[in-house]
Amino acid sequence: MATITYDRVRKVYADGTEAIPGLDLEVADGEFMVFVGPSGCGKSTALRMTAGLEDISGGRLLIGEEVVNAKSPQQRDIAMVFQDYALYPHMSVRDNLGFALKMMKLPKDEIARRVDRAAERLSLSALLDRRPKNLSGGQRQRVAMGRAIVREPQAFLMDEPLSNLDAKLRVQMRGEIAALQRQLGVTTLYVTHDQVEAMTMGHRVAVMKNGRLQQVAAPQDLYDKPANVFVAGFIGSPKMNLFTSELRATDGGGLGFTFGDRVIAIPAEVAAARPGLAAHTGQPVTIGIRPEGFVPTTDAGPETLEATAEVVEMLGSETLVFFVAPVEQASDADVRDRAQASDEEESIIAAEGKTVMCARLVPPVRLAPGAGIRLRVDPAQLYVFDAAGDAIT
Repeated sequence: MATITYDRVRKVYADGTEAIPGLDLEVADGEFMVFVGPSGCGKSTALRMTAGLEDISGGRLLIGEEVVNAKSPQQRDIAMVFQDYALYPHMSVRDNLGFALKMMKLPKDEIARRVDRAAERLSLSALLDRRPKNLSGGQRQRVAMGRAIVREPQAFLMDEPLSNLDAKLRVQMRGEIAALQRQLGVTTLYVTHDQVEAMTMGHRVAVMKNGRLQQVAAPQDLYDKPANVFVAGFIGSPKMNLFTSELRATDGGGLGFTFGDRVIAIPAEVAAARPGLAAHTGQPVTIGIRPEGFVPTTDAGPETLEATAEVVEMLGSETLVFFVAPVEQASDADVRDRAQASDEEESIIAAEGKTVMCARLVPPVRLAPGAGIRLRVDPAQLYVFDAAGDAIT
């Protein structure tokens, strides 16, 4: 096991494209670090440079105390789990698990010991004589994991290993991978575009955009304290509601934010906890409200939002209500993959001039599409970002 350190690591391709301008990050010994971000953000490039599959254009990459820029993949003592499993179809599970050890010229009894131990850990003992074509997707993924485990490397590198599995199996496998990593205590880098995987598996999560780190923190800290608009919009499902606004001084001497043609007061305790807000009075800002930040109310006062439910999704434990708001959507509000939106939501989003917001109502609220609903904003779920997109604290 070892630390992994990126010291101003750069990647520039032959055509001049700068995929990663300069990555500075230290992954602790035994840590499960997840790289997450949209397609093309540089997360897989960072992983491939770590594995030695991509050349490093600048900076230093250290595994433990050793600079490995010029070392081949075989010399780095790491094991990689690929998206497509990369199993040898003509070999049995036993031979797939032991192949790398055979290439390392380990004694047969040592190979057998490591293979049997990995098979037992991964519930593969009864499948050792089968070939990959006779295995389910989850079983193939376990074999790919086992092939990495038997090498007893300094670090595991995983490149979207669950993307080929169905939704139910992904949930099961992400729990198994996280539990296995805790058991083995091996430093692990895990790449995904799925923020749910990132939030549920990583000790820390590194959010990337355009080759740059946006924030590195524990999953809950990313959710509760996003550093900027991009992180706020990317982390969370459904995504945070983000819209352009302006901070205004209220008649009572406090602060408020514009919501369409009205001003909603920011509670004094919230403003006091964020002293930076006062300096932005009269300036454009981005307001963020988590879906659970909208609370149903019977109050018809000045702080109440009158909304019409366009789409209602009853999910059993909660109800998602999508409604049109008289605000302008912030530029980074749509950072999530639109493939995750429902057909009904997509049709609303596509409607010209409309900004759709989502409210998560718990306990479930029975509401028909087209019905009116009154909502208030929970101050604890209110986020404010400056014109540059950085959180105001």
